[in-house]
Amino acid sequence: MDMDKNKETFELGSVPMKFALEGCPGLNHFSLNVLFLKFKTENEKLIMGSALYEPDFLSLKKEGDEWSLKYHNIYGGDCWLIIKYNEVEKSYVGEKFINGKSVVMACGLEWKMFFFHFTMPGLANGERCKFEVVEN
Repeated sequence: MDMDKNKETFELGSVPMKFALEGCPGLNHFSLNVLFLKFKTENEKLIMGSALYEPDFLSLKKEGDEWSLKYHNIYGGDCWLIIKYNEVEKSYVGEKFINGKSVVMACGLEWKMFFFHFTMPGLANGERCKFEVVEN
């Protein structure tokens, strides 16, 4: 997504919801999905771009004290995330990749602050997304 430099733009992050499944403690460290947003005004209309990432359950794995889960962009392309949770340090690390390149990386000890920092950059150039008018 390329935003026109002459247009007003601003970004907004989103805090996702945790899984809460009995019998799958590893998965409960992760989110149901991850949403990245960016807004712009064009022709006096507010337009939202959004990219939603859903988990690849087959990628859930544990190596030592660390769980990891990969997420794929529902709009396709070479857009994906990896989120890791360390059970000993009780910390998160997340990285977003667009067209094979890392575009965002964040870490944190607390769920909400980690996802706030991870999603705050919004959409990246080349990221598959959906646009919709949210205000006339």
